[in-house]
Order: sequence, then structure tokens, then C-alpha cells
Amino acid sequence: MTNSNSAKQSEIPLRKVFTNPDVVKILYHKKRQSILKALIEKECTIYDLKIQLNLNPGEISRHIKHLIKAGLVVKVKKETNDLGMTLKYYRATAHTFEIKLKWPPKSV
Repeated sequence: MTNSNSAKQSEIPLRKVFTNPDVVKILYHKKRQSILKALIEKECTIYDLKIQLNLNPGEISRHIKHLIKAGLVVKVKKETNDLGMTLKYYRATAHTFEIKLKWPPKSV
């Protein structure tokens, strides 16, 4: 992966602001932090993250689902390798994340 990766990474916003307090729980999980930091650096597959972070692929997949649901990570592309395996690439949605909370929260 060369220049096309660099171009996509430059498209990531510098900062993303969240007002949902549930995102705090997601961001303060150590393994999710490791995955998110790796995906800020570059697009990765679950296998890339397994090698880089020395984590179980099933565990990585579960954490990525939480990160996607929170809006911190997105799937950017799907490719098929020479062996016919589908590779899904993920990346962070910003370079930095900010949480802005007000107390008490607005009542519904």
C-alpha cells in the first residue's frame, strides 16, 4: 500500500467532537485505544491489527464493531486477495477525538 493510502489518510478530519457520554466508555478501553491508535496511523485489516497488536482476531473484530457503532472507525474498502479471501480495511474517522459533555443532560 503506497500513495493511495496516504491520500486517503489525508482525507481524515483532524478532529471529531462527540457529545454522547457513551463514547467515553468506548475511548477509555485499553484494547480499543490500541486499535484506534493503529487505525489513526493507517488503514488496516483485522489481520494487520493482529500482527501489529498481538491480539486475537475475534477480539479485534468485536472491538471494531463497538468502535464503528460509536462513530470512531469506518470500513473504507473491501478487497479480494489472490487466495480469494475477502479483506476488509478499517480506519479511524479522525486524527483526534474530543468529548464535550454538559451536566445535567437535557431531559428527553
